[in-house]
Amino acid sequence: MRRLVSNHHLWLWSLFALAFLLRGWALSGQPPLGDEVLAAFGADNYVHHGILGQIMLDHPPLRNWVIFLTGWTFGEYSAWGLRFGSVFLASLTVPLLGYFAHALFGRFTVTVLAALFLAVDPLHIGLCREAFQEGVTPFFIMAGLLSAISGLKGRGWGWHYAAGLFFGLASASKWHGLFPWALAAAIYLFSPRWAVAAERQEPWGARLLTTIAAYGALPVTVYVAAWLPWLLRGHSLWEFIDFQRSLVIAQYHHKASEDAMKYLPKRAYQWFLWPVPWNDFVFYQGKAYLNVAMGNFLSWEPTLPALYVTCREWLRKKELGTGLAAAVFLVSYLPLVFAKRGIWVFSAPAVIPFAFMLTAFAIHLLLERGVLSKRILCSYLAGVVLVSSLMYPMSTFHALDFGYTRWIAELYSPHPGEGR
Repeated sequence: MRRLVSNHHLWLWSLFALAFLLRGWALSGQPPLGDEVLAAFGADNYVHHGILGQIMLDHPPLRNWVIFLTGWTFGEYSAWGLRFGSVFLASLTVPLLGYFAHALFGRFTVTVLAALFLAVDPLHIGLCREAFQEGVTPFFIMAGLLSAISGLKGRGWGWHYAAGLFFGLASASKWHGLFPWALAAAIYLFSPRWAVAAERQEPWGARLLTTIAAYGALPVTVYVAAWLPWLLRGHSLWEFIDFQRSLVIAQYHHKASEDAMKYLPKRAYQWFLWPVPWNDFVFYQGKAYLNVAMGNFLSWEPTLPALYVTCREWLRKKELGTGLAAAVFLVSYLPLVFAKRGIWVFSAPAVIPFAFMLTAFAIHLLLERGVLSKRILCSYLAGVVLVSSLMYPMSTFHALDFGYTRWIAELYSPHPGEGR
């Protein structure tokens, strides 16, 4: 019985089931956003005709492929036909995060806690119930990192090519994939002492060629392949490169709606200091629906202290797990922190899995050193689950249906003080 309870595979796939349930519950009753309707038109127009422009032109086009394939699978762009890709891949990110944490640290506590924090996180739940790339991109990033660490641990060179494939898909979904992609390539190429391959005295030239092929040519090819319908309209390779330049410029100058620009926090440094929301509103069949997507402060706020603890532990022992855990969080988060334009919290799903892994590792250290008791840990976890449960209506477009959630929603209302 004890072996069954300590089986991390059982826990991770149980958390996958929980994550899928939370993200899929009553999904058909969630009204479509205007952007989701445009996303359905955009997917059809892109795949069949190579036409861009209905929505989110400043992002790569893999979202169109995901929505088109799920719509085809369900026979129409119903609630599940639109959102299944996001719901399923976002839920699958939960066990992948656990396996990645286990690959780095090999500790049951870190493995399960990191996955639990992501499974019940209200922001992740809210954004992954919509037909956009916020839930899809982290899945490909996590799959790429897990493949890369498997290759570093000497489980076969094919894992590096799998990593390149997933990083290409991540970047073709949203450019967040570029940062962990670059980190994985750099670690493989420049830090051979962390790789089992180095113990086999793999020559520098062989590592360089694998890096060029697996972390260079393959992901770039995958990224370009996502643009195939657009390219087949007769666009040249030079036009493709010039178009990417224009997308970079569009990203640099991107702004959200007027209300979001004015009322919602738009700097990434705020995410782990205090609760930061993202709002979606729709008036559907005579009823107002409001989504207040916000992270659980009990699992978000320990992130920066946990980063400090993890960095100190790495300086002491120079282990791959602690070093890579801190590095992947920093390379994913700092570009958003230092961006000059607004970066809203809907971009956080590509960062929070690594934040939760840091917190889980810090908790493990506190337990190991006797600073934290199991009773206190259980009380803390009960608090995390309770807060996420109370915030669940806010993540599922029911923020106006309960008194306490309506009060929270009013804190982020654009109307107070302006007169009506």
